[in-house]
Amino acid sequence: MAAKLRVHPAFYRRMRHYRDRIALRDDRPQVARSITHAAQETVSHLLERPLLGHSARFESPDLSDILRFAVPGFQIFAIFYRWDGETLTVITLEHGAQDLPSRLAQILGFR
Repeated sequence: MAAKLRVHPAFYRRMRHYRDRIALRDDRPQVARSITHAAQETVSHLLERPLLGHSARFESPDLSDILRFAVPGFQIFAIFYRWDGETLTVITLEHGAQDLPSRLAQILGFR
């Protein structure tokens, strides 16, 4: 089990963004609640077993240690995180159609 959990503010911003977009714009509030719940449960699961994810395979050395885990039931969404052996750092929740390396570099301040 991870000794510590650190959650980047971008994770909460993206969760709200997707929740609101799906609930309001797409008029699917139940789906929005389900995605939010699934993402939160995934973080809890990763806290118990942080090595479940796999490398996000970003080429940039600044991003090379980032892991990715798809949200069960919503495979188009993934949680991006780091695990250093003691701390699980949840970075963000992203839709798979994003320019992910640029998005994560921006979140982490590499741009």
